Amino acid sequence: MSAALDYGTPFGHGPYTPDDLHNSPEEGKGYELWNGWLIEKMSPSGRHNRMGRGLRRLFEDAAERAGADVFVDGGEYEFRFPTAIRKPDVFILEGAAERELADADALYLDPSDLYLVAEVVSRRSGSEGHDRKVKRLEYAAAGIPQYWIVDFRPVFSIQVLNLENGHYVDGPCVTGDELLVVERPFEISVTPEKVYLLGS
Repeated sequence: MSAALDYGTPFGHGPYTPDDLHNSPEEGKGYELWNGWLIEKMSPSGRHNRMGRGLRRLFEDAAERAGADVFVDGGEYEFRFPTAIRKPDVFILEGAAERELADADALYLDPSDLYLVAEVVSRRSGSEGHDRKVKRLEYAAAGIPQYWIVDFRPVFSIQVLNLENGHYVDGPCVTGDELLVVERPFEISVTPEKVYLLGS
């Protein structure tokens, strides 16, 4: 454990290890770990939470229609990267990978088993820059085929990034009632406004 960790406050001065994160009084809830430093995962927001719920329902419904063996969730599950512990807002994972995690009672999932990651941007939070820039590099390096950056200010929007030759290239970007259609990992069709309504 980091010698600087002080349990009189949520966290001490760092730098931190994964053990510090999980042994803190809050068990790391609301934080990710990056290069030894804690990054606030989000500023609590009703719209942020509703968009996350909407994405989960969207992905679950699309997977069921496709008959795909996947696991959809987000927020609490942790993925270990070379220099980070990440908790994506929403993800689509190989079903077998989740079953193996549960059977082994393991703590971390492997990001290479992900089909898609979505992050809902929390404006002016500690995580916004990570969602838009840092995670773009991390997720691409891990080989995650698709990354969605979802926003709700000033308008509802979804930016799709597709992995090509180890880097993300900009895919469709839709706002409001514009229709987004993707074919991978299975067909998904939705507008950003519909995602918000699905979360209600």
